Amino acid sequence: MNEKLAVMVNNLHVKYNDYLALENVSFSVPHPSITVIMGPNGAGKTTLVKSILHLVDFYKGDIFVFGLNVREHEKKIRNLIGYVPQREKVTEHIPLRARDVVLLAKMVKTGPLSIPTKRDMLEVKDALEKVLLPKSAWNKRFNELSGGQKQKVLIARAIVLKPKLLILDEPFSGVDTVSQREIMSFLSSLKKKGISIIIVAHDINPIVEHVDYVLLLNKKMIAFGKPRSVLTEENLSRAYGIKVHVIVRGEACYAIIGDRHA
Repeated sequence: MNEKLAVMVNNLHVKYNDYLALENVSFSVPHPSITVIMGPNGAGKTTLVKSILHLVDFYKGDIFVFGLNVREHEKKIRNLIGYVPQREKVTEHIPLRARDVVLLAKMVKTGPLSIPTKRDMLEVKDALEKVLLPKSAWNKRFNELSGGQKQKVLIARAIVLKPKLLILDEPFSGVDTVSQREIMSFLSSLKKKGISIIIVAHDINPIVEHVDYVLLLNKKMIAFGKPRSVLTEENLSRAYGIKVHVIVRGEACYAIIGDRHA
């Protein structure tokens, strides 16, 4: 198992029928690190993370997670990854309490007829505390929580299984600024504990100071590397197809795309 690389993607091609979603994408994510995948709508960002999870198949190329080929070691790799999908993809009509959403992840691992143990409950409590979800929200129904609280619950659900790699798809969509900062600060603390994080994000500006690597994508890889080398006006204009302005402050850089951020 390659402990130095969380993910390695070689010459990845993904098709949906005749539609080419990703073409010749190659990059390597050092471990531990925080990597952001960004690009315009339809760029293939979600397709890429689902390929890493082998939730979608690819007709050409290879993907390795900690040195394991995803096609050959799918089950083992799933046990290494915590996945937080886009929140709008999560079913909310089932009246589960916040803590039950996290506990359910444990029960899926141990089997449908298993009974939660005291250790299970303590691990759920620990996960909710780590993501800074107020205790007053633990017994609320998931669909009654704010956007930021829902996202914290979903992250707690992912980390309760103690992954080595955490993948989050649009975790800051509909989340207030305070919650964004709390979540990003927590993710940075996870990296210090030896967990790699991959984040799909539209707006990198609020979190850029925490980011180690950026993958700029538009079906093909536009650039991959440190934020300062990737977030250039030339690269961003190629990715988004419009004129982009970049503001550099110290080691951080901020991209302005039209009337919204990148």
